[in-house]
Amino acid sequence: MPPSYCPHCGTAAPEGARFCMKCGREQPTAAGAGDPVPPALPPMAPPPGHAHRPTPPGYAPVRPSPAGEFLGRAMRGDWVGSLKAAAWPTGLILALAVALAIPSYGQGDDVVVGWSDRLRIALAMLLQAFGGGFEVRAAGPGSPYGSGSDGSGGSDAFGSGYGTTGQAGATLSLVPLTVTVLWVGALLLASRAARKQGGGMEAAVRISALVTGAILVLGLFAQPDIAGVSVSSSPLLAALGALVLSLLVTGGVLQQDAAAQWLAQRPAAHAVVRATGTAVRALGAVVALCALIGFIAYADVDGVDGTAMLLALPMLPNIGLAVLGVSWGAPVEYDVRGEFGWFGSGMEHGGFGLSELGDAVNGWAVTGAVLTGVVCALYAGVSAARRSVDRREQAIAGGLFLVLYLLLTGLSGVSAELAGDVAGVGGQGMAEIAPSVPDALLFGLLWVGGAVLVAPHLLRLVGRPAGTTAPAPAWGPGTQPQPPAWNPPAQTPPMTVPTATPQPTPYPPYDPRTVHLGPAAATTAAAATAARRRSVVVWSVTLVAAVVLGGGVTAGVLFLKSDKGDDQQPPAAAAEDDKPAASGSSDSAPPEADPTPSPTSVPTTSPTASATAPPAAPTVPGGYRMVSDSAGFSFAVPVQWDRESEKNHQITYAGSTGRAELKVGVIRNAPYTSYENFRNLERIADANQKNYRRLQLGANTFQGLQGAIWEYTYEDKQSGETIHAIDQSYIADDGTEYAIYTTERDRYWSDARQIFDTALSTWMLNDLD
Repeated sequence: MPPSYCPHCGTAAPEGARFCMKCGREQPTAAGAGDPVPPALPPMAPPPGHAHRPTPPGYAPVRPSPAGEFLGRAMRGDWVGSLKAAAWPTGLILALAVALAIPSYGQGDDVVVGWSDRLRIALAMLLQAFGGGFEVRAAGPGSPYGSGSDGSGGSDAFGSGYGTTGQAGATLSLVPLTVTVLWVGALLLASRAARKQGGGMEAAVRISALVTGAILVLGLFAQPDIAGVSVSSSPLLAALGALVLSLLVTGGVLQQDAAAQWLAQRPAAHAVVRATGTAVRALGAVVALCALIGFIAYADVDGVDGTAMLLALPMLPNIGLAVLGVSWGAPVEYDVRGEFGWFGSGMEHGGFGLSELGDAVNGWAVTGAVLTGVVCALYAGVSAARRSVDRREQAIAGGLFLVLYLLLTGLSGVSAELAGDVAGVGGQGMAEIAPSVPDALLFGLLWVGGAVLVAPHLLRLVGRPAGTTAPAPAWGPGTQPQPPAWNPPAQTPPMTVPTATPQPTPYPPYDPRTVHLGPAAATTAAAATAARRRSVVVWSVTLVAAVVLGGGVTAGVLFLKSDKGDDQQPPAAAAEDDKPAASGSSDSAPPEADPTPSPTSVPTTSPTASATAPPAAPTVPGGYRMVSDSAGFSFAVPVQWDRESEKNHQITYAGSTGRAELKVGVIRNAPYTSYENFRNLERIADANQKNYRRLQLGANTFQGLQGAIWEYTYEDKQSGETIHAIDQSYIADDGTEYAIYTTERDRYWSDARQIFDTALSTWMLNDLD
């Protein structure tokens, strides 16, 4: 008999034993269970350091969240196919950058910017299509435009717009829409190829991640240092914009089937999507036509060479939007403020519209522009009418067309800011050229709204009704429709006598010349023809009236704007007609609010922001002396101070020791108000100065004339000391702006403020004529 084993601990037990010799438990065989029990498996010992925990009832492993499962599927997917799709838009950007880097741009034999540096600069320019930036910074601590009396750079931010407020630099802001459109097109083709291979939303995530990574790498590469000038491309912003665009494009293409099923159950959303497609197609065709017209006109301008035309190619949609705006009556506005080494100094604002086009070319150019606007508006209206199911969808398409047009118009402008001497270009200020968005909204509502109303009637006149119609019948012109066969209920067939089966007679081909109408039908047809002719006359007159009304309203608005602009007086003349009384003086600080002065009256800020009008015979305090400058002014300075220099329209008075100085800026025929100029300069100072802090900035009156005062502090980048500055500016009766400016270390500010107050209280203009 085989040995028995304890069922509890597995120890072999002698035959007939009642209890186990190891664990002491009773054996079943001894209790009369019969057959021996097989040995039990020894319990598995838990790992060292871990206690055995029994599995609770109902336990199930934790599953990842839906988002985690989605990301897991995306990470485990086909990365090779996604990499092939991402190579399309990335290769496009590289190809465009190589094409732009080939010309030397007039460097001749002495090439300073080599091909690789031009490639990196071109990439930085192109990445603005996704929201990147283009900023140029001088590597040195300052520039000739920003050196103070002590030789330190970047400490001058006085009120007439001269000098730098920190490290010299320039910023260019534009969106090359040609690059954006081509990149989206390449990404669209790549997404369609991935869709044919069965890619879903997981593939969209992979493609977007790869595209974003490529743009980030290109942005980091596109930051060269050339001859002491550093270029920055804002790679993080460019990567973020590329991520958003790529997710929208790839997700829309790869989820097209699922989106179609979702939209089929929601008619309202489906109508909006159809209207959006109609608006995008119409706007694309309109902008392409206007871009072609604008490019041809640009190529015909004298002095435009092949390099200039190459640089204009990335901005063709920008040019097209400007041409469309001018054709509809919205001018392209330009705004230049500050001092530029090539263009002089001052502030200039204006626009180029239909009236300026007629003056620059001739009346036929204006006629052509208006006809272009009519064609573009009618095309938008006809597209909305033909591709829409009903009038509601047509109105939605027209509204979306206008919204997209305004959005792109706001992105199509070009602006630049300059502070200091960068790559041989010196100055400080900003320049901007862009279509007028408010005018584009006004005239866009007029033209697009009129076209949406007129287009269905135009289609009806030419025999092509608007809206989506039912499918055409399946028969051709040579056959006639057959009535549907009638199937009688199944019955027992009766007894019939066989007869000859008659053959069907075919209908002759339809020929409208052989159709004879009865008297009633002929009368109805004649009435329909007469009604059609009356409808043609009515809607032709309506179309002509709509065009005349639209053109008349456009011309009227332009005339009123032009007439209003002619009636406006310059700030100096307005101040001469209505001079506010001078306010008192106090040491309290003004609030942070910045009231905008009107052209005819200047609001007076708190007492500190107003300078006391000097008496008829100024009293010179002890330790000061009156100086009479050849620039046409007199004021009191400390007896140890002398006239040191005059450059960039600034006259400097200072002593032989210390940092304190008085600077007087003189701008003849200043085309701005002092308050506007200070607000402009503060933006540049805030962006360039270290730890800039405004103490006061506001419009005021100085000696009964409109002016402004600006007081602030900043940290000197070389010494780390806090610098205190204050500037009082005003415009005299002859239109000349005078700015009295002083700066000193903050710990010595009390003495400098006394010098400044004495200069203001003794200020006089000399009659040099």
